[in-house]
Amino acid sequence: MKKKLFIILSIIFVISGYAFSDNATQQLLEDNATCSLTNNSTLILYYSKTGKSKIVAEELNSLMPGSKLVEVKSDASIPAAIFWYKFPFTKAKIEPLNINFDDYEKIFLCTPIYMQGISPAIKAVIKDIPLKDKKVSVFATCGGFYGSLMHWFVKRSIRSKGAEVQGLYVVKVGGKTNEEIEEQTATHLKTVLKIE
Repeated sequence: MKKKLFIILSIIFVISGYAFSDNATQQLLEDNATCSLTNNSTLILYYSKTGKSKIVAEELNSLMPGSKLVEVKSDASIPAAIFWYKFPFTKAKIEPLNINFDDYEKIFLCTPIYMQGISPAIKAVIKDIPLKDKKVSVFATCGGFYGSLMHWFVKRSIRSKGAEVQGLYVVKVGGKTNEEIEEQTATHLKTVLKIE
């Protein structure tokens, strides 16, 4: 009975993601455009299983000199991320983050999307770290479709911690080169920083 319920809920979740799918194309940066910012109060936390979210995080770090880049480590497998950690009562284990969060006012979270949801590791980060009065931006990597329902859930969970959501940006990585991924990241960062 539990197995059937689990399968039914998984199918509903996937279908709802397609129903709310946003197919807007990402505008790429012009060759000479820049969006650098020197900021020692910016923290970039990333979780990456295939390396695509790491590309995004490293590009953000290079565009914001002085920002701190930290990898979030978890033993959560991709199958567990797709199925088990979709339930609200589950939480992935992550390695301790030895960070003084009081030193940072802006936090960037970089995460892959699995079956219309962010990675369990970044979900655990949102639940565990102090976000009150922080400005949070989420950069999510996605190989295919993504749903606006995912945006709503993520923004809601961040706001419930007393943080301001500066934006949730999806970087399309399917069939893209590293340079194209970096260009999308830079374009989104310009929006976060309100650079024309």
